[in-house]
Amino acid sequence: MSAIKKQSIRERARSAMKSAYYSPAVRTVAFGPLDAFDRLRGRRDPLVPPRRLQYVGRREDFAAVGADWRDRLIRDQGIGPGSDVLDIGSGIGRVAVALVPELTEGSYEGFDIVPGFIDWCSREITPRHPSFRFRLADVRNRQYNPRGGVPPAEYRFPFGDDGFDAALAASVFTHMEPNGVRRYLEEAHRVLRPGAELVCTFFLVDEEAERLLAAAGPAFSLDHRLVDAEGAPYLAADARVPEFCVGILEPQLIAAAADVGFEVAGIERGWWSGREVGPGAPYQDVVTLRKPGG
Repeated sequence: MSAIKKQSIRERARSAMKSAYYSPAVRTVAFGPLDAFDRLRGRRDPLVPPRRLQYVGRREDFAAVGADWRDRLIRDQGIGPGSDVLDIGSGIGRVAVALVPELTEGSYEGFDIVPGFIDWCSREITPRHPSFRFRLADVRNRQYNPRGGVPPAEYRFPFGDDGFDAALAASVFTHMEPNGVRRYLEEAHRVLRPGAELVCTFFLVDEEAERLLAAAGPAFSLDHRLVDAEGAPYLAADARVPEFCVGILEPQLIAAAADVGFEVAGIERGWWSGREVGPGAPYQDVVTLRKPGG
């Protein structure tokens, strides 16, 4: 059997497994009994989502991951009780729940493209904490929202100009083609106040990452070189569903950030590619972009 055919079989199998993993029906069957058991035993905090909705990481990591982002936003972006925070791709509310004790006078706005996430957060978090609000973004994504109405490259954030003191986009641009990334950067720049920062994560491909990828260093491969609708190149793990896992070329990101008006305030390298990094380093690369002024 040829190498190309073997790769095609592997990708078909991986796509089938992904479809099953993200299927609400399959997850309800797989995790519904455990969720019911948690309710009966009184083990579930009302601000911790049920297992069937936690697609990323272990249930035990929900609070820890949210706390890590909260601490970073407080330490590095200087948010405080009166800050207004935007969570781009707010998911199932990990960061929101962690920020509840902190934003006592400010506000939190989150949006996501997965209806089930927004439904749960709006039902469980907002009634208890009205300054925390969630919106569904009808954005098309072949992995998470294939029937979405608007391509990422055309989406406008549903907020006015200069309204936020900090913004977070965690594991968002790792599932988006370059033209969508650029559009989201434009919109983040528009809605941030002067001097505010956007913290975002990437599989950022520089020369070292390229070398490690070629040597099969990471836990997954980014072995497809694709282009978006505007001809911008990027790497993907799956040619059928590129948004499953996207690597953005570092020079391309730096140029896009500068074009929309951001300054690069810092890049913290993660260990996703097999790169040697220090203790406590993140998995994905964390990029901090600052809107000048303030």
